[in-house]
Amino acid sequence: MVENRNLKTLYSKTNEGTTLTANTYENDDRTELSNMRTSLAFIRTIDAEKRTHLAELRTGIGMLTIPLSLLTILIATSNYYSVSDVLTLIAGLAIGIVILLLIGAHLVFSSLRKIRGDDRLRTACDDLSNLVAEFNNHDE
Repeated sequence: MVENRNLKTLYSKTNEGTTLTANTYENDDRTELSNMRTSLAFIRTIDAEKRTHLAELRTGIGMLTIPLSLLTILIATSNYYSVSDVLTLIAGLAIGIVILLLIGAHLVFSSLRKIRGDDRLRTACDDLSNLVAEFNNHDE
């Protein structure tokens, strides 16, 4: 088991005056395993948040398409009504379209900002392949 240990770890333990026993190695193994599990849980949490923000982005894009389809319906049916007769209805609909556009734009931009932050956090973490390799090698 000593052969698998990092020399810096062994050197620092001997300089601290710690006696290297089998119990010390077991405690180190438990600490490393706990740190590994914590790191993997943190990465899973970041990925779950990113999925949530992607769903928010999808909702925002969907809300942006509603006003466009309403506007298309208004233009397509404009031959069947007189604007002066239904001006109050069109004004209410226009206000609704503007509100939906604002909400959709807010959702899209805030989710893109949050996704960018999640990506920065994810790259700040250790490489997942290295963590998994260490975790798998730890069991041997």
